[in-house]
Amino acid sequence: MNESEQSNSLSNISFLGKREHFPNHIDGIYGSFTTPAGTVNYLQTKAKLGADGSKHAQLIKALVPAREALNIQEMDFNQLLQRDLDDHRIATTLIPYILNPPINSLPGFFPPIVTVLLPFNNQQQPEEYFVEPKESIEVDHQYGLKFRMISHDGAYRVQYAIAEDNEPLAIPIAVLRWNPDNAKLVIMDGQHRAMSLLAIERTINKSWHTAPKGARYQPFYEEHVEKWLMDAAQTGKKMELNQIELPVTICWFPESQGQNQRPRPHMSARKLFVDVNNTAKPPSEARLVLLSDTKLENIFSRELLNQLRRDNELKQALPLYCVEYDNPNSAATSPRRWSVVTNLEILKDAVVRTVFGPPKIIENMGASLKGQPALKDMDRFMRKQLAVDEYFAKEIHDDQRLISRDQLGNLTFPINNVELHNKLLTNFYVKWGKGLLHLISSIEPFEAHIKALKDRYTDWTAADNVQTLAKDALFEGVGMFWTIEDGHKLWVDQKKEAKESKLPEPSQPDVSKAWKIIDEEQKREFRKRRAKIYLNTENDDDIKECDLLFDGLITYAAQVGLVLTWVTTHRMAAKNLNPSELAKIVATAINNSLKSGPIQSRTRKLILLKKSSRKGFHPINMLPSLEPAFALYYRYFWLELLCFNNAEYLTSNGIDFDILNEIKTKARQVYLNLLIDIRKKHHLKDQDIKAMATQAEQNSKALDRAKTAIIDEQAKAYNYWFGNGINECKQNIILTINNTITNVDDDDLDVTSGADDTSDLVDDDKI
Repeated sequence: MNESEQSNSLSNISFLGKREHFPNHIDGIYGSFTTPAGTVNYLQTKAKLGADGSKHAQLIKALVPAREALNIQEMDFNQLLQRDLDDHRIATTLIPYILNPPINSLPGFFPPIVTVLLPFNNQQQPEEYFVEPKESIEVDHQYGLKFRMISHDGAYRVQYAIAEDNEPLAIPIAVLRWNPDNAKLVIMDGQHRAMSLLAIERTINKSWHTAPKGARYQPFYEEHVEKWLMDAAQTGKKMELNQIELPVTICWFPESQGQNQRPRPHMSARKLFVDVNNTAKPPSEARLVLLSDTKLENIFSRELLNQLRRDNELKQALPLYCVEYDNPNSAATSPRRWSVVTNLEILKDAVVRTVFGPPKIIENMGASLKGQPALKDMDRFMRKQLAVDEYFAKEIHDDQRLISRDQLGNLTFPINNVELHNKLLTNFYVKWGKGLLHLISSIEPFEAHIKALKDRYTDWTAADNVQTLAKDALFEGVGMFWTIEDGHKLWVDQKKEAKESKLPEPSQPDVSKAWKIIDEEQKREFRKRRAKIYLNTENDDDIKECDLLFDGLITYAAQVGLVLTWVTTHRMAAKNLNPSELAKIVATAINNSLKSGPIQSRTRKLILLKKSSRKGFHPINMLPSLEPAFALYYRYFWLELLCFNNAEYLTSNGIDFDILNEIKTKARQVYLNLLIDIRKKHHLKDQDIKAMATQAEQNSKALDRAKTAIIDEQAKAYNYWFGNGINECKQNIILTINNTITNVDDDDLDVTSGADDTSDLVDDDKI
């Protein structure tokens, strides 16, 4: 480079410094690869512990878990990038491995942490990156090398080292510079390894408070790190923290996603995350729903949660903390947290039944939820449910892809065409999503549960750090509930080990104290408040019965059964009504039945309770268990409540009551036949029946005995809850049973699960 060129380059550097400010930088070897998300560029480098101020030590501080980089409480769920951190596993397994590796073992190795450099705008993710990158060739005086520089506004700059002829060097050296206010290194893979280093760094440097949202996680780690450091000091073991290094791969997206599309780095990051984790330990089902951009059922489900963030009216009716969406269990169909009213898996399957069906489930009261779904039928059903022919042309242009309207389905839909994608999303929510959320939040028992939890949120004043930790775990922190639970279990195990070893009991950590507050104090106050709201009582026996009732209602079976009631009503008896408006009508009718009763002193609020100490109590609900497949039978319960004494109200609101009543009768027959079949299997074990000569005689006698018992029990139940005379109830049940339904899938009905003993039929202790 001659003197003139060097002068011009230095001048460019001076100008660049005025124009852009990138205080963070790291160098390494660069490359690129192609995934379904498009081209991904990457830089291979390292991060290390230590206080030497080096760029590699600074890189540790720059790594950011998604929960700290993003405003989880305000962001859309389609912006989530990764699984929740398992803080308990990091603190109790990974940190000890780093600080106290096994002696006399073979060398261990942590694979690279994968991060992605993403632009931000005041902590928020821009869905599209609007500023076109600028390219120049300049000298970086810090490295003394000539670079091809690509600047992404004030967010970050990528510098590729080049020779005098402007060709890449033989060794592919690159430098990344970024402004932490406008760009962040968000961890995509290896987040647990990265967090272990961050926890050590923040503890030894007392810097937890400097991380924007890191302080709330301090109780999970600080004690563990300090313990290991103290143990090392007491044993004279020297810890070379500055020798601890981890490889890091930094990725970024150099191109837009599709022709004439602006760069969408955060969408690409979500897809990359799915690619990277495809062969790793699978994320939980809930997390896959939050991340997936390739299935409509997941995108629709995520939209429900997004609306709970956006819609102020919905926020009041169903606060997001009433929904469990962070359960680390890979297949949790019903919620585990006592505080929530539903979970993401229930909402997702409710979406599937609402929009995709299949129609057999909706129309046939004796169908089964088991077996392989008919995907083509479900896609066809979706197109009708969303009336796509009304707002989509016959051919849909999605970037370079051409989609026929008749091909739209769960796996085939516009992705890159944002306008059409959003149109599909909006139509789903306006037509079905809003009504679904209304049902879950406005049916009387669910509304009471939500009100009780909102009262706990308002009335609970966190007086200290432990109280704050507990309250955050219930109402704010994603994943914190499970970490606190694990931390408490660890302390319980440590107490047990200390007792067995006759050692002093370990002091109770803040995490365990927080769990005790959640699982004992707050749970007790919530249960009491819920019973007061729903049953207007604080009697201990009534609180227990209320708990048993809600154990059954806050399940997949009860809630998907409710949604099936709504969809079936629309498809077969109210096709001309807007589904979301129909949801309000359905909720009002069911609530009318729940709040009224056969006598003035007894409402039907406990009608779905399976067992009670109340005098003369007779359960209608005799299902043997709460497994998801029984959602079809819960549909019958909700249909009974929907129809009872509501004929005039439903008819005046555009519902064909005769058809709806016929549907209810068919559903009732399927339910009664289930009970008879279960009881028949029990009676086949009776000694007098086993003594009969032939199998045909045994079956006939067992069936007669089962019918007699079920008719008698259900007649008493209908008399108890609806006030009809016993004889009238018996005659109605006999007529229902003898009215054969030809479309029942007998081969699909699994009625043996959990039903070998008839005591299960009314034993709520086994819920």
